[in-house]
Amino acid sequence: METNKEKTKESNQILLVIPCYKEGSRLPEFLNGLCKIFKNSEIPVSIITVDDGSGQKEASLMTSLIKELQEDYNFLLDPILLKTNQGKGGAIYSGWDYANKNSFNWVAFVDADGAISPSETLRFLKDATSENAEKKICLWSVRVNEEGKSIKRTAIRNLLGNVFRIIVKCVFFIPVKDTQCGMKCIPLKAYREICHRLTERRFVFDVELAALLTRKGYTLKQIPIDWQESPGSTVKLSSAIRMLTSLFIIRIRLLFNR
Repeated sequence: METNKEKTKESNQILLVIPCYKEGSRLPEFLNGLCKIFKNSEIPVSIITVDDGSGQKEASLMTSLIKELQEDYNFLLDPILLKTNQGKGGAIYSGWDYANKNSFNWVAFVDADGAISPSETLRFLKDATSENAEKKICLWSVRVNEEGKSIKRTAIRNLLGNVFRIIVKCVFFIPVKDTQCGMKCIPLKAYREICHRLTERRFVFDVELAALLTRKGYTLKQIPIDWQESPGSTVKLSSAIRMLTSLFIIRIRLLFNR
């Protein structure tokens, strides 16, 4: 089997990370669809999955899946298997750190649950051009019905999402309508500028990422997408409380670390 180093070419300008925590039931369908659609596109992408300490069984399933798909898709890299759970942000940053050692212009991620379809992922990444990177533009997916996109989610998730957005807007003044949507793409040089400042690894890493990027003068370009809540997703009150707590911890850090 070829190594990641052998597969990575100068033309592979985008490293797309898929963070996974116990996604053995949902990842195969999504990843297979993603590989198929990118194989027939002109977008220069490499895809890497990161297992976020899900356990040996999940790690073995991922390794087998990747090995099988690599026979047809040479842009699919060997997976990163984290021994302990780092949180979604930690898994993404582990993948982005791989880009620091290779030839990429952009780093991106998309959730493994399929809420954002392979076709929407492809459409989103078409905006990742060298011109955008030089203009310090970061691509930020957003879920907004008024933009003519299809957003399908439960009433409780929609309510909690709106409350969270209001809090973020009032506390952080981040110029995007939806910080938490599960797909983003930023210039690698932007990540290099702020990676040493990224402390949040779990619930609200997106907010810290957005705040630090805007501080560095980067523009967050909002790209409305179709989004459909994936079966198996749950809402926990304890998670919502931890998210709010993390928000205010980030706010305090940003105030004292300019």
